[in-house]
Amino acid sequence: MSTQISDLEAWQSDLDLLELSSRQLIDSIAAMSDADVAAESGLPGWSRGHVLAHLEGNARGLGRLARWARDGIERPMYISRAVRDSDVELHSDRSRVRHQASVSQSIDALADDLAILTALQRESTVILGNGVPVLAASLARHRLQEVCVHHADLNVAGYTWRDWPASMAERMIALVTEDFAARDDFPVASVVVSGREFEVNPGDTSVSGSAPEILAWLIGRDNGAMLAVEGLVSVPDVPAWR
Repeated sequence: MSTQISDLEAWQSDLDLLELSSRQLIDSIAAMSDADVAAESGLPGWSRGHVLAHLEGNARGLGRLARWARDGIERPMYISRAVRDSDVELHSDRSRVRHQASVSQSIDALADDLAILTALQRESTVILGNGVPVLAASLARHRLQEVCVHHADLNVAGYTWRDWPASMAERMIALVTEDFAARDDFPVASVVVSGREFEVNPGDTSVSGSAPEILAWLIGRDNGAMLAVEGLVSVPDVPAWR
């Protein structure tokens, strides 16, 4: 497997992509009506309003971790998973205008918190909402992934998983395949993106395609019908990632 670029090295490019992706998200929200916001998203059981409320809460949670990295005072990303889920439910029925305002405010606040982290502060360890310790330098990448993936989950015209930045998708593939490698239910030995192989299991079977295509298949956003296979009759179904 090729060497993965580190979050420390990718910090500025992650911030730049995050700014662009966040603007695209706000543009999509601005084009919605209240009825659009209340309609189903691509996530089972969630309206678009649920997705937007989650994106707001995620930005505010990552902002707390950025402030922890800055001053050394530990802050949880979320008070608890139950509180996080309840807030999403509570705020899901906001109007389009209120969703746009709250998501925009959370984006701006997080951008400010990330922008002032020094190189040394980015090397400090914080703990994500799922309990995983990470470098603060990964916060921009984690937010970028959330924005891109959930923007596609809104199921709006003008943005799908095909619009994911290839660099974001390839780095997320490394994360997803690493998780699958620790399990015993992934049906393929490796995935290949632009000549780069991500090993998951021993063997010679593989699935290949562009980074957005592979990532969409890995995380259940596409069936992978257009992907190429080796040692397989067809592209297999993938178990739920998380």
